[in-house]
Amino acid sequence: MEKLHKSSGFVGWAVAVVDKDKVLYQQAFGFADLEQKKPYTTGTVQNIASVSKTVIGVALMKAVELGYFTLDTPIHDILPWPVANPNNSTPILVKHLATHTSGILDREEVYGKIFTLTQFSDPKSPLYKWMQKEAVLANRTDTTLASFLKGYFTQNGQYYSTKNFGHTAPGTTYAYSNIGSALAAYLVEVKAGMSFSDFCDTHIFQPLGMRQTDWFLNPELAQASSKNYSFQKKAYPLYSEITYPDGSLRTNIQDLSRFLQEMIKGHQGQSSLIPASQFATLFQKQFSEDNLPAGLKASEPNSGIFWVHRKNGQIGHTGGDLGVTTLLYFDPATGLGKIFMSNTELDIPSTGKVNQKLAEHMAAIWKALDTVKP
Repeated sequence: MEKLHKSSGFVGWAVAVVDKDKVLYQQAFGFADLEQKKPYTTGTVQNIASVSKTVIGVALMKAVELGYFTLDTPIHDILPWPVANPNNSTPILVKHLATHTSGILDREEVYGKIFTLTQFSDPKSPLYKWMQKEAVLANRTDTTLASFLKGYFTQNGQYYSTKNFGHTAPGTTYAYSNIGSALAAYLVEVKAGMSFSDFCDTHIFQPLGMRQTDWFLNPELAQASSKNYSFQKKAYPLYSEITYPDGSLRTNIQDLSRFLQEMIKGHQGQSSLIPASQFATLFQKQFSEDNLPAGLKASEPNSGIFWVHRKNGQIGHTGGDLGVTTLLYFDPATGLGKIFMSNTELDIPSTGKVNQKLAEHMAAIWKALDTVKP
């Protein structure tokens, strides 16, 4: 790992290998603040992009346990306002949101600007003005999850368009949707009578002892946070997102390791976080192998409830956002899980293309973790 760090283009990063009972390897490298030469440690906090969606999955199954709804409940039976695909009248079910087959699309001119600058966003950051211009919605009057989703899905909403929806029936076509993921989290919020953030804190983070994990920054987490860097090693200001459940979870490698350990326990029927039956559904392949939705990636041929099944049998999720790259997977056959998290982006925002050199570095780091044995 030290050798890989010396040749790595990532500013700061951390890795872990765990089984259900212990952390087998956990280490951090590089800098949380390149300019100040502040080390990136195992206690360094950063957002983890779409790996956050694995938490939505657990929260959904907790909501099912609590009797709020089932995965087969039509979402219009839960929401306080209607969501209807103008291109198809088939009802959208909860499970369609959880498997990205709802027909809800991320319209780029809206979703590309769902970032928010907060009191913790340093105006002197090199990319502050770029974010202000390119990544923040103009004329926005409210930044709450509920108001944004209502504005996106209801016909008189500020962000509504028929282009927010596909043309095929729910369950038939796979189209990865961040806004659909945020809507799934909002279902929990509606039925729980508390924010999705508070629901996760009560039912997931506190029980697992994840004390440095939250959906939003506070002074303590801001102090512990890494800066996020472009592939050119320019710092972004600390930011949040209106659709925060789809990618804004902030944590460190220590807490994320606890979470992954509990997921491995759950897969083996040994967790008390949610019932074993709910864990089984969380990881169960939701698509029939002989009738797969159109549009699935060949490398990811099936899906659990917001947990992705890879072709090699591993279950987990990837994440990429402004200044962030993450991987979290476990192998059901071995009971081992791996995590990579970095404060440096892999995708080039202007083109959406992957920085090949960084991708090769990440692949080498990920492969090296396989040498860790129980």
